[in-house]
Amino acid sequence: MTQPQSLKLIDEDEIIEIAYDLFLEGAMENLEPADQVIFALQFEECGAAEIVPLSHHWQGIIQPEFNLENFSEVVIGLAQSDEDDINDIFARILISRDTIRPFNHILWKR
Repeated sequence: MTQPQSLKLIDEDEIIEIAYDLFLEGAMENLEPADQVIFALQFEECGAAEIVPLSHHWQGIIQPEFNLENFSEVVIGLAQSDEDDINDIFARILISRDTIRPFNHILWKR
């Protein structure tokens, strides 16, 4: 299935901003109190939000009619350094990049 030429997708920088805003909106309700403290104390120093390849976590959530090319997965968490991968993931956020069919879902750390 090819994308129509007029389909406008949200760029990666904006996807990360949207994901971080969604994370902040739901963190107090969905993270354990200890993780909230860790986030508050360490995020400025070693926090990260990055787009990663879509993982298997979304198989039961994404409807078959969704075009996976129009989605991004963003992980938000802590990394030991700028060069390291995020090793303490607080949330995985699936976001549609399609401006016409918005969709997002968050898998919270448990």
